[in-house]
Amino acid sequence: MLSSTLYDDLMNVISNFSERSQKVILRRLGFNDQCDSLETIGQDLSVTRERIRQIEARCLLSINEICGITLNSKLKKCLTRRRTPLYLDLLEVEEQWFFGFSDKLVFLAHIIEKLTKNHVLKIKERQVIAQINCEQWNYLKSETLARLKSQVTTKPSQAEVNKLIRRLATENGALELANLLQELLKDKLHFASPKGKGPKVLCSVGRGLSSLLEAFLLEATKPLHYSELAQKCSVRLERRVEGYVHNSLKDLAYLYGRGIYGTLAHLPIKSQDDKKAILSITESIIREGPSGRQWACSELLSILKKRKPSLQAKLDKYILNIILTESSMLKSVGRLVWILKDKTNQAKVHRVDLQEAVNTIVVNAGHPISIHEIKKMIMEKRGLDEYFTILPTARIARVGPNIWGLVDRDFLLPKKQRHKMLDTLYLLLEKRQEGLHITELKNLLIKAGITVPPHFTNYMLLSLSQTDPRFKVRRGQIVGLSKWPDAKRTSIKEAIEQIAKNFHSPMTMQEIRHSIDEIVKYEVKQPLHRLLENANFVRDERSNTWYVQGE
Repeated sequence: MLSSTLYDDLMNVISNFSERSQKVILRRLGFNDQCDSLETIGQDLSVTRERIRQIEARCLLSINEICGITLNSKLKKCLTRRRTPLYLDLLEVEEQWFFGFSDKLVFLAHIIEKLTKNHVLKIKERQVIAQINCEQWNYLKSETLARLKSQVTTKPSQAEVNKLIRRLATENGALELANLLQELLKDKLHFASPKGKGPKVLCSVGRGLSSLLEAFLLEATKPLHYSELAQKCSVRLERRVEGYVHNSLKDLAYLYGRGIYGTLAHLPIKSQDDKKAILSITESIIREGPSGRQWACSELLSILKKRKPSLQAKLDKYILNIILTESSMLKSVGRLVWILKDKTNQAKVHRVDLQEAVNTIVVNAGHPISIHEIKKMIMEKRGLDEYFTILPTARIARVGPNIWGLVDRDFLLPKKQRHKMLDTLYLLLEKRQEGLHITELKNLLIKAGITVPPHFTNYMLLSLSQTDPRFKVRRGQIVGLSKWPDAKRTSIKEAIEQIAKNFHSPMTMQEIRHSIDEIVKYEVKQPLHRLLENANFVRDERSNTWYVQGE
């Protein structure tokens, strides 16, 4: 056993201080597991914080004269060329001179911070002695992630990734923290074997859902349905994510069928010559067609097979859509529909023409007509796919969900009365300077002295506002003025974010809904699971409550 230890030397030095100096230095160094502030100690001793700082500095100088050189030497010996973390609670195992601090780790940590150039970092709930400070450690973590993200395209192996992490740790003076850095980044680094073959390689970086999906897609031997991908992600993340896997996939993968996603590696047509031939013929078909026309892949596929019967049987409308993404002259308008890029704004002309066709259909129907019937007629007459957008105009608007009608015919209100409603709504919005939710429209107009017939619903009022350029309907069915930059109303998403920010304890769905209702000022009836999960809420299956992850 050593004749003296750091603890013995420290206490010997401190015992020679005055009673007040002893109290100051022991409290400042956390002798009783808490490091008190200059302000707190000064108030207790009825002196200024500056006086406490002077006493502390004088005491530290005396301690350093006795213990400083040995302390620095011992730690340098422990840390030099070290490849594993030096844990504070195991320091006495490494060097007996540190014996005696097993129940005084806060005290030891502050001694190291005050008397040496080393630092004590809290990493994964344990204190580690390091040659870099907390700010440098955070920089090392973020820099390593950034470097690994830039390496994803080269598909490095796990061994190559570990080598890079170790090199970056060494360059930043933290070789001993390399293993901890690897462990901390483990959940953010996703490895997979391309199409399930060969060694695993780095395919994505990040803790989000998108990064995990990239890994599963790379490893898949064939395109997968989003529900299968959702199940895999839910197992890995230990929480349900079905609600937003579909949306995440839209930016990550290619559509191979209804709800089926894959990568370019899953494309059944491997020959570059075959893909170029398909692309060239398709571009010719579209160039030869009417100016500004939208082309559905299903229609293009039919023409393609007539022109070139030898086309592979594996070609379908989804695969054709993927091949067309390589075109420099075609532009996707979504939903497997393509149009020729044109500098003369022909696409806009086409949309106007399409809108006129919709107007004609609604007029000829003689009554309100469903959007499904409208699209069916458009598809039959124009060869378009089922996916295109109908916009409300001064002539047509929705009289109910998915039901379109003529404003003059199907809203069953004289023009003068409609205008009076809209003028009053405009004045109400100007006065309130906040948007109105759909559920508030009718009651507020009635309170303002406007006669609103029983058949005239809130939905019809909202639709009517869309025919007037003074108004704009924003997400969440909030009616505002078009000149406003936003709805001037808290959205459900923003309300949930507020609740998450001020979260204190688990909440039932009923409690969450009540809180949201109070913030947005109307009763929210829509499903909330996806929005809650996006705000980091997690459901506890056992208690059927929600809590914020990380709180």
